[in-house]
Amino acid sequence: MTHPESIRIGVTGASGFIGSHLATALKEYGKVVTLSRNRSLPTQAQLKNFASGVELFFHLGGVNRGTDEEILEGNITGTLRLLEAIQKYGKPSAKILFASSTQVYRLKKSGGKISETSPLRPETVYGISKKSAEDLIRISGLPHTILRLANVYGPGCRPNYNSVVATLCQRAKKNLPLLINGKGSQGRDFIFIDDVVQAFLLAGFHGKSGGRKVYNISSGRITTLKKIVNTIKRIEKGITVEFKAEAEDKISYCCDAMRFKRDFGWKPRTTLDQGIERSLKYF
Repeated sequence: MTHPESIRIGVTGASGFIGSHLATALKEYGKVVTLSRNRSLPTQAQLKNFASGVELFFHLGGVNRGTDEEILEGNITGTLRLLEAIQKYGKPSAKILFASSTQVYRLKKSGGKISETSPLRPETVYGISKKSAEDLIRISGLPHTILRLANVYGPGCRPNYNSVVATLCQRAKKNLPLLINGKGSQGRDFIFIDDVVQAFLLAGFHGKSGGRKVYNISSGRITTLKKIVNTIKRIEKGITVEFKAEAEDKISYCCDAMRFKRDFGWKPRTTLDQGIERSLKYF
């Protein structure tokens, strides 16, 4: 572990769900500086103040809700301006870690686990913006690590925004019915926030210097909405479930995180039961 204050660490998106957890953990590793973002992109003066003398950047800032234009500008133009600031004001040895998304992949017709070599064919504007940001980082020439995150959940996760797990946990705590489209057989790859933070710390401080790597950060298994609901019902007695007649999302997928496990000795340590219990306590 690096002695505190001996390294300047920059974090974008530090007020967000993942960023706030990461920024807290990073205080043990050095001096953490953050870049706040409101509705508009940061100014050149803000970027200069943020990037000056920083050796390690964690780029989690971006837009995942809003108009198509807001998403594209926030994730593509925002990343471009940050890279320019790093090259101009950051330390010559500066490295960047980027929080990307599994939405960069082609998810609709995927069979089996999605690996880092699977086709990159995003089918949402958000996925396109993340892929474009990855490309900008790749051609910048900066040493970098890109972490493609699965569905992250846990304390601090915003209901009706970040994750269906947060939405269901909040409804349970309010004694409201858990609403599910269809039969709840659709599944995703859910991973707890603490395991994601640990992955960022390993990639930032325990990897080889330099390099340009891409990794999936995921549980490696599909968890259906029905299983999440049943787990919540087991912990919160008396909760009811309403299955809505609307057609459910038929896409179920998970990602292969073996590359990161192999290179860093990482594995998710929080079980679904533990993660949901901690999420319920948060609400």
